[in-house]
Amino acid sequence: MIETNYEYASGYHEGTMVEQDARAFLGVYKSVEAVSQRYRFETFKDDIDAEKEWEAFDAAELEGMSYSTRKYKYEKAWREWRSYCDEHGVHPALADPQDIENHIAEQLELVPSLGTVHTARFRPLYLWYRWMQFHPDYDHRYNPCVMAVLLGGAVYDVWALRLGDRKNVPESYE
Repeated sequence: MIETNYEYASGYHEGTMVEQDARAFLGVYKSVEAVSQRYRFETFKDDIDAEKEWEAFDAAELEGMSYSTRKYKYEKAWREWRSYCDEHGVHPALADPQDIENHIAEQLELVPSLGTVHTARFRPLYLWYRWMQFHPDYDHRYNPCVMAVLLGGAVYDVWALRLGDRKNVPESYE
């Protein structure tokens, strides 16, 4: 589990513990509107081949995982995400937080378990976007998966599940 160094009692970020945690993860940009135009995803829509970028992520980050984890968690998450994107005209590597929210909400209707949706649908996307965000070959400056938490819907619920595993979160984080 990823630990933030955020001190929840500081009051630096407002909102519930879930919102505070997401804001701490987001860093500078808390919403797409806060991102300068030159770093917004739509600027790069012609420069990024999502399939190629997923394959690069797979090779760089998933190499040591078991065959079943890669196939049934990551590849399945990728197929579901690609299907959603194809149906809704979304670039898979350049999604808006609302697209992430809508996709995860759909997944929760199909797989009514927060834990499964977190582990097998949300987390692979989150990690892929995080990888692109910190990789020097990509212009990603924000992670729409984390921004989607602040929409207060399905992704919020999935992110809240993550807090239960953290060591530095107060007992009551609602």
